[in-house]
Amino acid sequence: MRMKKILLAAMGLGVGLWLGCAAKGPSKEEAAPFEAAITAYLKQNSMGMKVVEFKSLAVTGDTAKATAALQEAEGLYGLKVKWEFSFRRDESGWKAESYNALQ
Repeated sequence: MRMKKILLAAMGLGVGLWLGCAAKGPSKEEAAPFEAAITAYLKQNSMGMKVVEFKSLAVTGDTAKATAALQEAEGLYGLKVKWEFSFRRDESGWKAESYNALQ
């Protein structure tokens, strides 16, 4: 019985640490200029999609990479796809340069 309690406590601690340390996407504030850049890119290329959420964001100087979940602009289907975008910053701000659809 004592061993069972120890095992359950260890499992609980492990799950708690896993949930607490799970990778989270960037905050809304951090993602805002990149969401605007993706929205402009999608509109410019007539892609009919919108950003639902950011999964990751990595900024290195004047370049950045982000993985975002996108869906059809009207949200009719509820299907989300993950895309990885590459960005470059110039004097007017962040610009999405390219994307790669992920599976």
